[in-house]
Amino acid sequence: MKFPTLKQCLGGAFMLSALVATPAILRATSANALSPQVSEELNLTPEQQTELDAIRESARTQADSLLTADQLAALDGKTGRDRTQAMRDLDLSADQRTQLRSIREDSRAAVDQVFTDEQQAQLQAMKAERAAGREDRREAFAAELNITPEQQTELDTMRETARTQAESVLTTDQLATLEGKTGRDRAQAMRDLDLSEDQRTQLQAIREDSRTAAAQVLTAEQQTQLEELRATRGNRRGGQQGIE
Repeated sequence: MKFPTLKQCLGGAFMLSALVATPAILRATSANALSPQVSEELNLTPEQQTELDAIRESARTQADSLLTADQLAALDGKTGRDRTQAMRDLDLSADQRTQLRSIREDSRAAVDQVFTDEQQAQLQAMKAERAAGREDRREAFAAELNITPEQQTELDTMRETARTQAESVLTTDQLATLEGKTGRDRAQAMRDLDLSEDQRTQLQAIREDSRTAAAQVLTAEQQTQLEELRATRGNRRGGQQGIE
């Protein structure tokens, strides 16, 4: 049986989820790659970049070694965002997910050893800045759709309800993993949870119910605006990927 993808589990529509976000649950793997902009801001030395490239390639090689021939075929020729999405769509076994998580954790620990204390502090500051930027974009998006205070209150309530429902699906150990974590750290911890098939099914249902309820809060005009914004953002992303 094919498990729901990350986006299917609790991501929601990328625009609507900006207003009624629900927790992201599982990521297949991560290569711990840094964007050129981040590398430049951290003032990485050539030696550091070489080390990071080696860590990334090692993680990818190890991850590929865990996959079946059919799974590797699904990744063939894909790079960047397309490869990441294809990884998320793979029908991974529980053992594969466990091993991939271990590879990711080892890779992340190795990456941390490459950075100086000053660079580590810079990274934390950049994470905080991105989190603030996401909140600003959320507010800007709400303003663009002319979301009323009453609508936003309803959407915020739905977000909290979805979060509460999602947490009720988790075990005590899984909840302990999330304790004290917020923002990006919490989202990453959610992705790292070893979820059962039944949990993923329940989380997908929560996501779908939340998305349906959120859509009903919007007026017909706002729904039209939403579709237009989706199309605009999709075209912009496509153009950026072409440049990259």
